[in-house]
Amino acid sequence: MEWEATAFGRPVLALVLIASLALFPALLIPSGPSMWLAGMIFGYGLGFVIIMVGTTIGMVLPYLIGLKFRNRVHQWLEKWPQNAAMIRLAGEGSWFHQFQVVALFRVSPFPYTIFNYVVVVTDMKFWPYLSGSIAGMVPEAFLYIYSGRLIKTLADAQYGKHRLTTVEIIYNIISFIIAVITIVGFTVYAKRSLNKLKMSEAIEEVVSVSVSVSGNTSLEMKKGSH
Repeated sequence: MEWEATAFGRPVLALVLIASLALFPALLIPSGPSMWLAGMIFGYGLGFVIIMVGTTIGMVLPYLIGLKFRNRVHQWLEKWPQNAAMIRLAGEGSWFHQFQVVALFRVSPFPYTIFNYVVVVTDMKFWPYLSGSIAGMVPEAFLYIYSGRLIKTLADAQYGKHRLTTVEIIYNIISFIIAVITIVGFTVYAKRSLNKLKMSEAIEEVVSVSVSVSGNTSLEMKKGSH
């Protein structure tokens, strides 16, 4: 890491990381390694800014590209009706509902690189998509930065550049456990929340169909009585 920072300079490295975070999602390439590098080289402050700027661009580009090929995306998504039903949830309801569902998708196991493209087949508005995506990326950004810093610390200790004290070892173990619990907690919460939303939408659909059927039946009965 020190060689790259010296050879290219921190500003150039920052631009390279932003570019990779912006372009990789559009190419369906995971951008996790770039976020790790941002954490290793730039730490929590500047690393967080780099990740958020890059990933924000990386969420907007596929959305705009997907709009150009909306019909093709729709045809492709029809092959997976269960996933299509989940994605359509994002485009329903109020501004806040759309914001909430997008944020949940960001912290759920659903591949966000695919979500960026397929969300265009829904009635999702751009601003709740963008704001929900940014909100959902914040905890992920900090987790990547933390893991990047941890990898750097362990690498420095491995190659003799830094000697870990007992306090640092205990701190790293505890913080790693907390990070794992946080990841699992976010994932479980997101999956449960999305399933609840899906069930509520299904119940509303059944109720609306029942009301429609009962209304038609009563209308036919009235016609028959005449």
